[in-house]
Amino acid sequence: MSKFTDQFDTALETITQERGKMYGHPHETFDQIAVLQVMVVECPDPRVRHALEMICVKLVRLCQDPTPANIDNVIDIAGYARTITMVWDKEYE
Repeated sequence: MSKFTDQFDTALETITQERGKMYGHPHETFDQIAVLQVMVVECPDPRVRHALEMICVKLVRLCQDPTPANIDNVIDIAGYARTITMVWDKEYE
């Protein structure tokens, strides 16, 4: 193993453990996200669809802990919603 691979592996383990404590195991949360994304898949605009898919991820995370400790997910939802308007501005200018 190289120095960089070891650093990567250590950081990755830390990140997945921390996220797991906050949001639960990906086995469950990915299922929940997939349920929401079933509706989003029908969006004909791939750019808007991507923003909506990311909002699905943030919604599930927020449902895991709907407290101010997860303000970052609320901000991310707003940010992704704004990117939709940015896409529209560019597309329909």
